[in-house]
Amino acid sequence: MRTSKGPRSTGRAVLVGALSAVAALLTVPAVATSSSAATDDPETYVPEITVASPVCDGDVPYLDYVFELPENYENDEANPLTITWVNPDGDDVVQSGLPLSGRVLWPGAEVDGAGNPVDWPGWSLVDGEWVVGDEFDWVRAGVTVVFEVNPTAETVVAYPPSTPECATNPPGTPEPTIKVDVLTPVCVEGVSYLDYGVSVTGTPNTTATLTWHNPDGEDEVMADLPLSGRVLWPGAYPERFVDLPADEGWELVNNMWINTATHGWATGTVDVTFAVNPEVTVPVTYPQDTSNCLPGVTPVDNPVAGSQNPTLAETGATVGLYAAIAAGLAVVGVAIVLLTRRTRKG
Repeated sequence: MRTSKGPRSTGRAVLVGALSAVAALLTVPAVATSSSAATDDPETYVPEITVASPVCDGDVPYLDYVFELPENYENDEANPLTITWVNPDGDDVVQSGLPLSGRVLWPGAEVDGAGNPVDWPGWSLVDGEWVVGDEFDWVRAGVTVVFEVNPTAETVVAYPPSTPECATNPPGTPEPTIKVDVLTPVCVEGVSYLDYGVSVTGTPNTTATLTWHNPDGEDEVMADLPLSGRVLWPGAYPERFVDLPADEGWELVNNMWINTATHGWATGTVDVTFAVNPEVTVPVTYPQDTSNCLPGVTPVDNPVAGSQNPTLAETGATVGLYAAIAAGLAVVGVAIVLLTRRTRKG
């Protein structure tokens, strides 16, 4: 196996999935491969990552993997696979000359000749003491891994957590912790958001990855976020007073636009994972329409896109009517004054 750092390649066909940080083997389904196209252009092939599992073995973090080529795909190399760990802020870590299935060390981990651990990613040995922080901090949160032979496939993996039987941190160091401090679905000016905040200990990571778990399809992943902030709800439109086509799935749910064709699963209660290292999963519920979301607007329960908010629709007409009445009263008042003056003079 050859390991190197290099710039990220472009023009890859990708397949994205989210994996939980568990030691058991996980299966990540990819898009189904079409055997009828197997003899056509190789660039149209869709490979499969059938296993991409973070594991801890002997206090050492590994990634177990199985990469399946499309049916009838011809390859003459014994070890044709290249694995690229994508660094969002620097050089990628590239492990090449690999078989189509096997096990690789997690970047930043080191073992001696007997396979015993001597270093862990995210930790440095300073004056005989392990301290948090090194050049591999980025691999301890969710990291994108690209499997490439031609074609390629991509997935997101999380650093394996320590267990009583296996430690993925240096001996004698505390296990990192994470706590959700703020978790508030909010409606702001007719737009749905999630206000969040997490606090962590024992980790140098300052960014979080939010994964919204879709029970029926692909998850929604928001990466490189600060540890606290506000994010747009999945499928939401960032404006309220616009006309969006119902035939494209747009609908007002709790008086806020959301595309129910693609994100109907996000209009109820959704599990959200905050991954920093470690990670935590909590449920959140789509925000309700409130009186301070759109001041002066009566909440509307689930009108279909294209229908008008009665309160909003009447507002313009009502203002015009009031203006006309006021103008009429003013004219009448002036007439009365003039008539009174003429009467007095007569």
